[in-house]
Amino acid sequence: MFQLPIDDELCLVLAEERHAPVMTELIVRNQRRLARWEPWAEQPATIDGTRAYIRAALEDFVRGRQISTIIALDGGRRYIGRCGMRINPYAGSGDVGYWVDADYEGRGLVSRSARALISSVFEAHGLARVELRTSVDNQRSRAVAERLGFAFEGTLPGGLRFARRADDVALYSVTAERWAALMTVATQGGR
Repeated sequence: MFQLPIDDELCLVLAEERHAPVMTELIVRNQRRLARWEPWAEQPATIDGTRAYIRAALEDFVRGRQISTIIALDGGRRYIGRCGMRINPYAGSGDVGYWVDADYEGRGLVSRSARALISSVFEAHGLARVELRTSVDNQRSRAVAERLGFAFEGTLPGGLRFARRADDVALYSVTAERWAALMTVATQGGR
């Protein structure tokens, strides 16, 4: 099992089919809140649907096109959300995404998880750039992008399509060079 330790409290665990029941329960508990920001969350969550997503994500993992991890506390025993990266190996870029259980918002867990995953993917896959896309109205997600040092590139009108609406998307990015500089500053205590 792939596991990326972050610190004494937090780690990222590669999503496997055995995680489908607990992840489905997390989605159901947070469905209304997630559906405001994530088009996939508008559909009812089922164990079979979650299992199918995980299976497809694992196939993409083997091909080097995606890393879908579960944010876990207590040495990987308590699952609280998801942090993943879609990878375009031909463009040398990635697209990071995340969500966390409402009970764990505001604790910096998403920022720490995304930072660890982004660092790992830059190192392992040699990407030139990582993007972060979120609804322009999703202030929490935009704050994560800014805390991580991503640059705001602009707005994609109607870029997030829901069943009955479309949200404009705030596009953020960071290059490998900028990320390396940010991590150097962070390890020297400047961030």
